[in-house]
Amino acid sequence: MTGAGGSLPATFIRRTQHPVNEDLTFLILRQEFTRVLQVSAKATDRKRHRLAFREVLYFKPKGALESGGVQMHPEDRRALYQVLVDKPAEVGAWRRKGLRLERTGEVPVTMDLTKIARATQATLRAYQRGAGLVERRADRCSGEPVFRGTRVPLAQVVEQCRAGVPVAEIAEDYPQLSAQALHYAELRARMGKAPGRPAKPLKIQMSAVEAADR
Repeated sequence: MTGAGGSLPATFIRRTQHPVNEDLTFLILRQEFTRVLQVSAKATDRKRHRLAFREVLYFKPKGALESGGVQMHPEDRRALYQVLVDKPAEVGAWRRKGLRLERTGEVPVTMDLTKIARATQATLRAYQRGAGLVERRADRCSGEPVFRGTRVPLAQVVEQCRAGVPVAEIAEDYPQLSAQALHYAELRARMGKAPGRPAKPLKIQMSAVEAADR
């Protein structure tokens, strides 16, 4: 299986056309890693709760199978995780041949992970590129993240995406933002809230048009 560098925040499991509709919170993810997969809490806390490419992949077939009515016991999930993340050819009932995943037993399963892997890699790359378009400056929005070279707060655009404002309309409000920047805001909008104390509300001192003119 071809890997990809970098990582994604643990609150982010992208929705795809596959039958994976889990809205996984940080707490659920943490419980899955520590109680079911038996990954140490220290390991799950690394890099501010970020998931590597293969760890994200684990939740895709797991969610698809459970949505399809396949019951997965903890030992079965651990075996799936090990096959995908630790990369042995076979663990328990699970066997991996490149991007082909097979499960033997009472409920045999065969899955082609090609589309899932490509979609996850594309999302990871888009997230990494988008993160490079954001900066913090003390003289802009009180140090809150803004899109590089602008006074447009990242949080303001993300909240518009979460509110369901069409991307085309957002693009009209912020003509200086590239399609890549808007796509990054969409990705951030799909993330859950980070754990811990909520951030202070961002005080917007200017309208979208005013921000676009800066």
